[in-house]
Amino acid sequence: MKTIVTLVILLLLAAPLVAGEVKIVEYKIDGTMKVTLDNVGNAHVEEAWHLTPNLYLQMKETYPTTYMLRREFENRRSDTEYRDMKIEWDDSNNGVKATYTMLGAAINRGDHWELDLGDGDMTLSSQNGNTVVLTLVQPISGGDGRLIETATIVLPDGAKNVGIDGGMLRYELPNKENGRNPAFLGLALISLVGLILLNVPLKRGGE
Repeated sequence: MKTIVTLVILLLLAAPLVAGEVKIVEYKIDGTMKVTLDNVGNAHVEEAWHLTPNLYLQMKETYPTTYMLRREFENRRSDTEYRDMKIEWDDSNNGVKATYTMLGAAINRGDHWELDLGDGDMTLSSQNGNTVVLTLVQPISGGDGRLIETATIVLPDGAKNVGIDGGMLRYELPNKENGRNPAFLGLALISLVGLILLNVPLKRGGE
């Protein structure tokens, strides 16, 4: 998604150069993201990520505290205002959990609302009433790994005429006051963890 980039993807861009023949280690990230939109366009987000053990250890070496993770994410997303961000390590599952609120994620265009999903290779898995489920599969670390994320977007009660076109989710809210949110804040499906992991210096087997 365009301006929603996850902590994980951002950190993986910084893979170091490795000389000589090395054994390629698979880097795999499985993630879930639940986005619940309220009537004024704020997004209440819950994320959970499961990483392969080698990637999880490297992430913790690079960011020894979750405070460092949060600051890295917020610094790289200065276009968006976050509230109540909480990030936790899950050592038993090689995972990361996060909850936060994105202010103004959906924009009131007068006769409809828009949520920017961005440019990722997304597949609409299902749509049931005011709930939309999307799946994203993306290579990471120069093709050495992959990210699979399932995003569930829950629209406000009463949302109708829901549709996705060109990376934009549109819906209508009847009997709501018109007016625009003050900020244009997109929601990237590649979410919180991707932003951070793009900076983790990946180590491959044989080093």
